[in-house]
Amino acid sequence: MTPQHMVEHLLVSTKSILKRHGEPEGEPTKGQLAFKQFIANGALIQHRTSDKTKDDLPALKYGSLDEAISHMPEAVDRFYNHFKENPDFKCYNNFMGELDYGELEIFTYQHFRWHLYQFGLIEEFAAAATA
Repeated sequence: MTPQHMVEHLLVSTKSILKRHGEPEGEPTKGQLAFKQFIANGALIQHRTSDKTKDDLPALKYGSLDEAISHMPEAVDRFYNHFKENPDFKCYNNFMGELDYGELEIFTYQHFRWHLYQFGLIEEFAAAATA
């Protein structure tokens, strides 16, 4: 992943979690429960090897890294404003299950930190601080 791909990936993922992609079909699956536990444990993302190559990267949406970065404040504001206006909203998708604001905030925070760590922009990647 190039730096610009990483920024665009974070923009898309931050936008995507503000939607419901389907509805639960009953009790949470084993995988969804595991994802909730992953978040409860601090959402420490770990490197996984992949067989993907540069040819598998999506086309870039923005003309430059700086342009992509310029959209980040809007994405973060959109996240917080969404929950200010919809405090009971829960995101849903088949992989993560149903997640509330607190769970999504921890996941998003750690997701950003993981990629910042990957690109050497922060020195440590550790558990999220809990209040």
